[in-house]
Amino acid sequence: MRRYIFIILFVVVLASPMLLRELLGKSVAPHTAGPDDTLVIITAHNEGIRREFAQAFSAWRMQKYGKPADVDYRFFGGSDIVKFFDDTKKANQPYKIDLAWGGGDFLFDVQLKKPGYLQPVELPADVMQAAFPKPDIGGVPLYDTGHPPAWFGAALSSFGILYNKDVLRYLQLHEPTTWANLADYKYRGWIITADPTRSASAKTAFMIITERAMADAAQAGLSEDAGWANGMGTIRLICSNARIFVSSSEAVPGIIASGDGAAGMCIDFFARSQVDAIGEQRLGYVEPVGATAVNSDPIALVKDAPHPELAKQFIEFVLSPQGQHLWNARPTTTGGPKETALRRLPIARSAYDNAADFTDKVNPYRTAGSFNKSTKREATFPILGELIEFSCMDPLDDLRAARAAIEHSPRATELRVKLGHFPFDQKEALRRLKAWNNAPPAEQLRLQRQWTNDFREEYRQLREEAGE
Repeated sequence: MRRYIFIILFVVVLASPMLLRELLGKSVAPHTAGPDDTLVIITAHNEGIRREFAQAFSAWRMQKYGKPADVDYRFFGGSDIVKFFDDTKKANQPYKIDLAWGGGDFLFDVQLKKPGYLQPVELPADVMQAAFPKPDIGGVPLYDTGHPPAWFGAALSSFGILYNKDVLRYLQLHEPTTWANLADYKYRGWIITADPTRSASAKTAFMIITERAMADAAQAGLSEDAGWANGMGTIRLICSNARIFVSSSEAVPGIIASGDGAAGMCIDFFARSQVDAIGEQRLGYVEPVGATAVNSDPIALVKDAPHPELAKQFIEFVLSPQGQHLWNARPTTTGGPKETALRRLPIARSAYDNAADFTDKVNPYRTAGSFNKSTKREATFPILGELIEFSCMDPLDDLRAARAAIEHSPRATELRVKLGHFPFDQKEALRRLKAWNNAPPAEQLRLQRQWTNDFREEYRQLREEAGE
């Protein structure tokens, strides 16, 4: 008898959903997203941002359109995003990507828009007015100036120095306040930086150092070309102190927090998140006064996107008050993230009018100084990573040996100035950029070997002058 009772209960459980559907006239199954409701996004954003925005967008879409959505992320570094599109185009294959999101405005404006990888989008006028009452910050555009725009700033980014206070005490160093502080020889073996050929944010930070030197030269009545060589020289001095070049800028804060590094260039939200996790008694973050940049971190529709309307909805959500609030609100507060503080700065000015729940009490529209990145000064950006690779990363042992010989030489001051001035200026860098872009792969390998060997020879001569 007991066996029959179990069989009857089993049949009732199986039949319950069908009976309820008949009684209620509709399915009781939860709403689920189908293939047409799944976005594919290629992005440089970290896991916390990806998760929180996917969940919030699905809820927003459910409320506004009666349908949820799934997001299928493809996680790439900024330079690898460009490589993905380049390689896919060369193979004559469809991209099968709806949106590109994150990686910096140069990536979107120059490396994705100009080759034709993006599809311009006309957003509703009220969405644009709410997100962008003014089109720029410190002269830097917040969205593409085309009609219609090809990309839209989604958040703001700035750059600074993350440092470990315990390690600085051990090294008997003051807390850094400028980029040039990282060139101090006491930092040797303790600087952590990302590979600028793979990390767009690392390359941007290096470009800021160069741009600041160019601006300084212009203010002193000198040519910006000479200023470029000074900026690249400062980068060489900093790189001579490098312990390691990691593949992603996301790895830099963790290494510094662990005590395996003293300091490093870092994008603002990575740094602030690490300080928040470890504590201000051990970590610090500073943005050099008048020597950092505030720029937009965009989102854009990809050409031939499989789901253009769904992608447009995601852009509208990111720019909406709900999406903008999500960037910096504390977890579990109303409209905030469910689990992770994202520590990003919203791009909508109005978001800072209701910032009581924000993690960071920073308003970039008030703090942005007169200095900011400039499209004119960024002409060498496409080859900046390679120049740092050939002059610093590939011959790192030679660079370190030259710096050590200089610091122990009676001619240290004179020779340090020499190492701190790149052997060629911006005009020559632009000539090399043209040669590099026009060279087939085999010729690029030859140029890489030649240029790297030129730097190795320069470092050998410096060691010789130092009397090694």
